[in-house]
Amino acid sequence: MIREKNITRYGQEQGYVFKGWRLCITRNGERFVRYFSDLKSGGAENGLQYAIAMRDEMLAELAAEGANCVEIFNRYRRRA
Repeated sequence: MIREKNITRYGQEQGYVFKGWRLCITRNGERFVRYFSDLKSGGAENGLQYAIAMRDEMLAELAAEGANCVEIFNRYRRRA
């Protein structure tokens, strides 16, 4: 199993309807959560790569001095 910071695998066990990856980042009491479905992403590996790419973009923005986590999280929530 691949271990990535802020990314968790969902649906490993039988009985889950959703199978994919969950990206969760928390800053200053605000939480951002995004799910990457295996089905919509074209497989588990593609879903993981999309989650990693979004995480890396967000963490780069959050690392900037004076970054507003609420604005950044809202912008990524609206992103398709």
